[in-house]
Amino acid sequence: MMKKMLKHPAAKILLNKYFLTGMSFVVWMIFLDTNSYFIHSELNGQIDDLENDIEFYEEALERDKTLLEQLETNPEAFERYARENFGMHREGEKITIIEFESSKDE
Repeated sequence: MMKKMLKHPAAKILLNKYFLTGMSFVVWMIFLDTNSYFIHSELNGQIDDLENDIEFYEEALERDKTLLEQLETNPEAFERYARENFGMHREGEKITIIEFESSKDE
């Protein structure tokens, strides 16, 4: 029975030394090598994350440049920004800050 199975054309191909060597190489490269498919996949994911971070920071930089330009050229915008973000006020003026519970989480 074993001899009959060994004479099958598929068995001849699967037991061929070149096929076995090639399959060993493929298994090694996909699973065991330091440059395996899984490591490349993980690194590609990290590259995508970093590219998204670059895009986010470039957009933030553009917003900040626009804000800086407005603050440098428009005194009213400068005053409004100082009042809104730093709680500054004019002399003799009282400021009351109202915080809602939902804004504490943010």
